[in-house]
Amino acid sequence: MPNRRVRAISRTLAAVVIIVVLVVAGLAAYFVYYRAPSSKPSPLYLSGTLNVVAFSGYNDAAMRKIASDFMAAYPNVTVNLVLEPYGSSLTAYLTAFNASQSQFDVIGLGSSGFMGALAPYLLNLSPYLNNASYFPASWNSSDVIQSTMGLYELNGSNYGIPMIGGVVCFYYRPSLFNNVTNQQAFQQQFGYALPNPATTTLSLSQLTDVASFFNGNHGSRYGIVLPSDSGDDDIIGYYMVILSGSRVAANSTYGPVTSPYGVVMSSTGQFLINSSIGQSALNTYIKLVSNSEAPLSASFSTVPAYFAAGDAAMMLYSASPALYLNNASRSSIPNDWALAPHMPGGYSILGGVGIGVYKYSQNIPAAVAFVQFATSQNESTNFVSLNNLLPFRYSGFTYYGQINPTYSNALASLASTMAYSIQGYANTAYWPQVSSIFRSAFPDMYSGKVSVATGTNQVVAQIYSSIGS
Repeated sequence: MPNRRVRAISRTLAAVVIIVVLVVAGLAAYFVYYRAPSSKPSPLYLSGTLNVVAFSGYNDAAMRKIASDFMAAYPNVTVNLVLEPYGSSLTAYLTAFNASQSQFDVIGLGSSGFMGALAPYLLNLSPYLNNASYFPASWNSSDVIQSTMGLYELNGSNYGIPMIGGVVCFYYRPSLFNNVTNQQAFQQQFGYALPNPATTTLSLSQLTDVASFFNGNHGSRYGIVLPSDSGDDDIIGYYMVILSGSRVAANSTYGPVTSPYGVVMSSTGQFLINSSIGQSALNTYIKLVSNSEAPLSASFSTVPAYFAAGDAAMMLYSASPALYLNNASRSSIPNDWALAPHMPGGYSILGGVGIGVYKYSQNIPAAVAFVQFATSQNESTNFVSLNNLLPFRYSGFTYYGQINPTYSNALASLASTMAYSIQGYANTAYWPQVSSIFRSAFPDMYSGKVSVATGTNQVVAQIYSSIGS
């Protein structure tokens, strides 16, 4: 309450105080407008041109349909679809952005290192997510599998939105695990019951036992198939899958898995590759590769064909084969494969693709509106129906099951796996160096030329040296 001195202020000073109060109130209203949901969202009046990236041969059909629908909804906006190969898109973005060119307004974001390199050029979408004029209640954030949002976060802010889901899954051949003769032989050899992936979350030691058991024996040519070649993400990616369960179990020691650091670092940015859990995971990966088909050459493009041919008892791989293994024209095992509801070790790492806005776009309102539109419940189903890609929404999985009912069981496992999976790749600018150093060192550790302890210490030392830390 005002005291006597305040009541004695001159009229001039009182006027100044009133002005200051009004300014502060105005700033507060501005903050609320941009940070809090609007109870009465204002309609957006959009115009101009947007250049939107679609990954050629991946999500281009869906993006073409979404662009057409967006222009129908906003007839004063022209959307130009720019086709870019996924593998060269990051280079194309950086070339344009470093030259201060705005030829891309809306871009696709991979989950394997894109964010670290692109963060300085991306618009912070958090204020827009909290503004109902841009993201109305109908966008339904509760329908989004929340783990996928973290892939595009930095320091608590969203610089991208999931557009397509992805996760590494555990495939297995039920006929081999349900075979009574195999069950008896495994019990005799290892002293415990053959774990069934349908009902058991295998430990990593159990996974290596099973891979060894089925490698060239008991009805299988190989124990397991998984990528292990020198591709950018193959070795480091599947190493992170194996590490993920141990990393979560060690949260009390290293802190939770958070952006921007991901699985291979602590919550404070310390590399864990040469820690006890990091070295244990690498030993497991080496054992699995030694019981796999085409060690050190099995790639992201070749592995699914090995499993589809019936060569292996198990497979660690992304979600995509789950959407065609029932097809007898593409698979020799259409009635003998399944997805485990839980990954060995309990966790996996997420993949997929997001969508973001160039920070210096000349048409930010339309660009943000396009991001919301493309990721809405209705429009995001185009990625399922037109490109056969994995949803990032629960409703998307329901929709997928309706148009492909034979995959309903696999889809339920995929949605479950995505929900409890974590961020693998680090959203840091130096992620390419991490991947390069790790994959270069792996063959010597696999062959035994260098011990895992020595090799991982060398890897971490090289990483710190390369990033100047």
